[in-house]
Amino acid sequence: MRFNRTLGRDIDLFMQGASSVTRDRQRIRTETLSHIGNEYTKLVDYLLLVQSECLTEAKLAELLIGRDMTDGFLDSEIEAAKRAGLVIVSICDPEHFRLYGAVEAECDSYPTQRAHLIRTENDWQLIRGGGYANNLELFWYEQGVRTRMGEEIPRTFETDIPGAEPFLSMRDGEVYCRSLVFSVARLNGDIVA
Repeated sequence: MRFNRTLGRDIDLFMQGASSVTRDRQRIRTETLSHIGNEYTKLVDYLLLVQSECLTEAKLAELLIGRDMTDGFLDSEIEAAKRAGLVIVSICDPEHFRLYGAVEAECDSYPTQRAHLIRTENDWQLIRGGGYANNLELFWYEQGVRTRMGEEIPRTFETDIPGAEPFLSMRDGEVYCRSLVFSVARLNGDIVA
């Protein structure tokens, strides 16, 4: 499923305006579709779901399965993750991976493909290299990870963070990465900078 980020942002802004007038989801949906056109029904329904769901790691990963990352995440997906205290881990380009949501950070994936999170005074910081907990590791083709259909997954994240949920993301219609969603509440907070 591929969504144009600019269009998603425009629809999201319109829906926020409609939400300031009413909380009725059906009315917001109807008003939005009459404004932008019925050809965007799937995107409007998806955005309403993301905005209104009480998200867990599993629910957000389920919503993101098969998401085409060519245009990146929609703002409402990142905001929903932030509201729920969740973090999405994915590739932002071939040389960097990024955390979106409750923790916003980026790390280059060369020469090491490992990073870990440490707690600072009132936030989390992503540090290159492995730590004793809160590790994220990016594996490339050589790991031989495959989808259920036998397709090789070019990039795969692994972690020691409890409860992290994987999801497959796409790029230009091809399997691109096995990304992760985890909860900040499950991070080991003993690691302090």
